[in-house]
Amino acid sequence: MRVVLQVLAIGVASNLDNLAVGVAYGIRRIAISTPANLAIAGIAFLFTVVSAVAAIHVRRYLPPRAADLLGSVILIGIGLWMLPVRKQRPTKPSPSAERRPSVMRLLRGPELADRDHSGVVSLSESLLLGVALSLNCLMNSFSAGLWNLSVLPVAVCNAGLSFGTLLSGTWLGKRYGAHWLGRKADAIAGILLVLLGLHQAIRR
Repeated sequence: MRVVLQVLAIGVASNLDNLAVGVAYGIRRIAISTPANLAIAGIAFLFTVVSAVAAIHVRRYLPPRAADLLGSVILIGIGLWMLPVRKQRPTKPSPSAERRPSVMRLLRGPELADRDHSGVVSLSESLLLGVALSLNCLMNSFSAGLWNLSVLPVAVCNAGLSFGTLLSGTWLGKRYGAHWLGRKADAIAGILLVLLGLHQAIRR
């Protein structure tokens, strides 16, 4: 049961950004097509597998206790980094940036993924967005690998929650205009990662 909770906690923390992005889309009446959402979930799965497998190889060269503590430290560091320390001033993207949004611009303004302004994020438009949203999976899954958690359950959980949080976030934004959820997502994820990292460090 403890392992299941660990996998779920990593999955939830890795995908709260997806929930916030979904809310932003719902508020703006931008839909995410099912193929696009599946592609984003597939990227999350791939990033998780690559990161966790790499961490498992690193673990082989470390004493088990050191690997466990390193995983906790990484997770706590990511969690603290995600906590908001200052309010950033929003920047208006240039016309060229709207045509070719970067990963960082997509994280700040996910609506830029809809490059043709059709109101639907298509499969081709979802690929860069999938990379941006899967960066959390890439980082958090490294700790999962250092903790020697099974790769497949972590990857499946991340992919499933990626799909579900985008879908539910879009619905919440469209139905309720849940601005607060988008604003609090990073803080909630950060706190969850810090608590999980501390728990693992103490338990191990």
